[in-house]
Amino acid sequence: MKPHYLLALFLLNQSCDTNETSLTIAFGSCNDPEYSLDLLPHVSSALDTADYMIWLGDNVYLKNEQWKYEDSIKAKYDEVFERDEFKELLGKSNHLAIWDDHDAGPNDCSSLSEGLDLTMKHFKAFWKPSYPMPNSKSYYGSKTSHEGLLEFFFLDNRTFKIPVDMEGATLYGAEQLAWLEDAYMKSEAAVKIVLMGGQFLNSAQTFENVSIYPEERQSLIDLFTNGSGVPIVLTGDRHHGEISKLVADNGKVIYDATASPLTAKSFPHHEENNIYRTHSNTTETNHFGLLQVNFTGTSATSIDIRLIGTSNEVLFELRETL
Repeated sequence: MKPHYLLALFLLNQSCDTNETSLTIAFGSCNDPEYSLDLLPHVSSALDTADYMIWLGDNVYLKNEQWKYEDSIKAKYDEVFERDEFKELLGKSNHLAIWDDHDAGPNDCSSLSEGLDLTMKHFKAFWKPSYPMPNSKSYYGSKTSHEGLLEFFFLDNRTFKIPVDMEGATLYGAEQLAWLEDAYMKSEAAVKIVLMGGQFLNSAQTFENVSIYPEERQSLIDLFTNGSGVPIVLTGDRHHGEISKLVADNGKVIYDATASPLTAKSFPHHEENNIYRTHSNTTETNHFGLLQVNFTGTSATSIDIRLIGTSNEVLFELRETL
């Protein structure tokens, strides 16, 4: 056998031995297609090769009390997702979803808002979540992928929310938080992706950021810091995008990638004092996120987080060797 054949065979065997795996996830939030569809061709192209597309809330914009009426809710889903552009997206990759206020009811809605049972019914009917859900009135739960290398944790920030200015204020509720702690600590996944509306790491105590519930946020930081695996939080809602990173005292790193908006109007928040932001300023345009996770054997080796704009340009990127 000639030497160059022997070399090729050696390299092939090396590749098999290392068992390298790569997983790509597209993600975004805030979908109001009456504003702009410019981003969607680039999302569609990304979904040709992406393993998942994650819809991070405000996937439709229920308006004018549409959340109170079954016919109006169904009509809104049809109005948005029967468009050819969205049929094309939904025909590619695997789609996962959480909701946020504009899927659930009025702006900044909570457990006290009217119509959540009805909007939850239609949310589940459309997105068809297939993972186990401990509470039938919610969709929180978890799903493993790639033979358990990665696990998604779906969080519901509306069904159990009590506004911050009321007694017993909570974003996720004791029941959901207890489930998350148990499921997260038991998980053996090398990468744990937590899906939530609002922003998690953003330190600015404003709008829908989890930081307006500081004790709850800190308990989640402690959970992700002390649990096994690489914690990556994918977030939306804010109508701007940014990438944040927190390094805990024990050296554990938590990542938070915010992608918003897909098609709705953009509102940059450059001035927000997010001490964990990894770059200057926030996005100023419609965009979506791409997360690539690389594994060797059962270990995660690197991640690449990108926010992609309407010209298919990379707005912000964070690459990390793990």
